[in-house]
Amino acid sequence: MTRSQLARRIIELVGGPEDVVRVTYCYSRLRFAPRDEGSALDAQLRTVPGVVMVLRQSGQLQVARGSGVGAVFDAVLEGLAT
Repeated sequence: MTRSQLARRIIELVGGPEDVVRVTYCYSRLRFAPRDEGSALDAQLRTVPGVVMVLRQSGQLQVARGSGVGAVFDAVLEGLAT
């Protein structure tokens, strides 16, 4: 799965581009601020190759990726812009 494909799949499973208010990242995680916290499909996100863990904390949906998260973040931004 390419970074672009991974980003598109993650965006889809967090509720689609219309549900993402903000996305940031840290060392190992993509951090999504959703409009509707109930729209994300956590169980399906956990099965995506390259996703290590899915957490909910402080109003964020955190998708742990581990290494290479910066490149996936860039691809997510591109996916949200289209």
